[in-house]
Amino acid sequence: MKKNSFIQKVIQLNQDFPDRREFHAKSAEILPKMGKDKAFWDEVFKRNLVDKGFLQRKWTMYDIPFFYVYECDDFYIKVHLFVPLKSHALNIAASAIHHHNNYMLTTYAAFGSGYETMLFEKDVQIDPQTREAKLKIRKHFHQKDEPVHLIDAWEPHVVINPASLSATLHIWSPDKKRATDGLRSNPLLKALKKPLRKVIYAVGLDKKIGIAAQNTYQFYSQNNKFYGVLEDDYFAPTRAQSGPEVDDYSVQTLFAFIQRMGFRDFEFLKQVKQSPDTPKYFHKWIDKILNGENIEDTYAKDRINIPGGIMTIEDILQTNKLENKL
Repeated sequence: MKKNSFIQKVIQLNQDFPDRREFHAKSAEILPKMGKDKAFWDEVFKRNLVDKGFLQRKWTMYDIPFFYVYECDDFYIKVHLFVPLKSHALNIAASAIHHHNNYMLTTYAAFGSGYETMLFEKDVQIDPQTREAKLKIRKHFHQKDEPVHLIDAWEPHVVINPASLSATLHIWSPDKKRATDGLRSNPLLKALKKPLRKVIYAVGLDKKIGIAAQNTYQFYSQNNKFYGVLEDDYFAPTRAQSGPEVDDYSVQTLFAFIQRMGFRDFEFLKQVKQSPDTPKYFHKWIDKILNGENIEDTYAKDRINIPGGIMTIEDILQTNKLENKL
């Protein structure tokens, strides 16, 4: 989508504002305009549905259903879809408290109810033996009250399951431009990713190069204390969940969103269905749109990989209160 007028503006901002905080502030003004433009969404859907890699992606439950928009060495733009719990409870965390390492994220609540979220202070102290962590809430709000907001690099935050299918349109970028940024897209280096990481950690260059810390934690509340769990351990169960059911769930979510955004190019959808690159399990969702049949909601997983499986808003607020009382 490099030739799209909105993307061209963001590309120009990337050139004009090498400081990443300025770049995000300026880009934040464009995201709502993108999100309110039907032609933009039609182009997003079409670009993804003719991309063989996207069509034949093997989804896992680690993935948030998404659409690509644009990617380069300095930044990328994506759409993420968030689904409600089957119970429609509004106080349960969709994931552990987490950060995105050295990536800054500006997000726009482009569709649906949006979700409640909390941002935490970045200086997290964690006991390496007990894994007990010290976190402090910096900001607590709902996207309907602040539809465009920045999540800073290294800033822990938590997403609460939304009331209904919701979409965010967002820009990600490293916290600063580095000479090594172009290496992320090098296919040879991608193949050597694990061995290279070991060397980088061994010589202590992880922060300089801009990769995740060797031990990255997710956080949760239990018995009025915060604890950390290694990210690889936290994500292992959902990364392992894959196969036909997960593929179908993910694609149903995508097409539910396409339908609710009012996509009406039926001739295009017929061509997608006829393409040899399109997996057969896409067909029923395409047919539902073509036949005017409602595509039902998908639902979020009702448990996350922490002790007890559930973390509520009340758990987090109570722990924050007790941990940070004067």
